[in-house]
Amino acid sequence: MRELSQRPGTDPKWIILDGDLDANWIESMNSVMDDNKILTLASNERIKLLPHMRLIFEIKNLKFATPATVSRAGILFISDASGYQWQSYIQSWISKMKYDDARKLELRGLFDKYVQKSLDHIRKTFKYLIPQVDISTIVSLCKLLESMYNKFDVRNNELLFAFCCVWCLGAAFGEKDGI
Repeated sequence: MRELSQRPGTDPKWIILDGDLDANWIESMNSVMDDNKILTLASNERIKLLPHMRLIFEIKNLKFATPATVSRAGILFISDASGYQWQSYIQSWISKMKYDDARKLELRGLFDKYVQKSLDHIRKTFKYLIPQVDISTIVSLCKLLESMYNKFDVRNNELLFAFCCVWCLGAAFGEKDGI
């Protein structure tokens, strides 16, 4: 940052910070991310973030960041550890379906019966080739179910649901994942 701030010219300069956040480090970045845009080092050296300089944070999680840091960095983080996000999506998706209440109730029952147990089993037993977020897997499941319901006259909802679960929950596995 010091070197970039001393370079002449106003061409855009990007500093990309990736990896895990350290609690002390990220809190010391707050002065850079607020209106002052000045980094104050432990030695009391102050480095100005010029108007044409930008910081990009590529981080895995925010467990050491305070809400102030998150808001200053313009990060939107929604924890899905409890499954609230995908369960809310399912509830909303089912309510928008153009089916009678009996079919909607049956669909909700199938989600309750299969999805959480399947996600738990996958997390304990396998490792995705490409890391997956539960909500994206569930959105894919709902989209596949919707397309199948719209295309076919479904007589066995549970069989179709199981088929879609296998395709959507297992989509990111490689052939060597031991399935």
